[in-house]
Amino acid sequence: MIVDTHVHVVSGNRQKYPVLPEAPDWPVTEIDGLVRDMDAIGIDKAVLVQTMFTYGFDNSYMIDCAARYPTRFETVAVIDQTARNAPETLTDLVEKHRVRGVRFMPKGFPAGVLTNPQTFPVWQRASDLGIPITVAAELEHLPGMPSVVERFPQAKIAFEHMWALELTPPFDSIKPIFELARFPNVSLKLCPNNSHAVRDGKGKAEDFFGGLIARFGIGRVMWGSNYPAHSHRFGGLKERLHIMQEDFAFLGAADRERFFSGNALGFWPRLR
Repeated sequence: MIVDTHVHVVSGNRQKYPVLPEAPDWPVTEIDGLVRDMDAIGIDKAVLVQTMFTYGFDNSYMIDCAARYPTRFETVAVIDQTARNAPETLTDLVEKHRVRGVRFMPKGFPAGVLTNPQTFPVWQRASDLGIPITVAAELEHLPGMPSVVERFPQAKIAFEHMWALELTPPFDSIKPIFELARFPNVSLKLCPNNSHAVRDGKGKAEDFFGGLIARFGIGRVMWGSNYPAHSHRFGGLKERLHIMQEDFAFLGAADRERFFSGNALGFWPRLR
């Protein structure tokens, strides 16, 4: 089994699902086409992540897509994490719309939002609801995250993509990530962005990814395609799966299974 923990969907129906005025020019990624692409390369299940830069806080298209294939997809919503009623908004999405995760975003919010105590009620509500929190932190945000994470030891947290890294051996730039390894409730989503960054830096995938696994353990890393973001650079779903399978070939079969499916099924157990 293969589980993709990070896919976006974009509708071609702009009347029913209007996009933001400044929405990026991502390719239309309708759910039926996504399912066909997944079937063609053996991706069994996936987590749909709200396309914030396309739809903002309107999670309706992602939710409608998952409702069509309820045994195949789970959903991670984006809300205004600073809003006073944010915990109630999240509860409504979980209890009435089958959302199974919330994503905290730094972009589009004032500086320091990821460590702002104003957002702590949403962290707590997600923990109480038993849904994962994914964090789209870039390198500059990571030094402040341990103090937040330690407030919520019961929360399931995944840091996404390891954004904005120049990955040149000996990979000193990722030291702030290592500080998160001491929290047993923190996992990492790794993606083709990282694979390309390693190549750009003339490094070896085994050194980079192996270093992360040495600190976090194989049970706390999982793959996500981030499709269709940056399609001009990272290609389609097939290319994204292939490059990560290539980069993780140094692992044994059991560990590859955990990275490409088992850990995701533990994080989102209703995908089983």
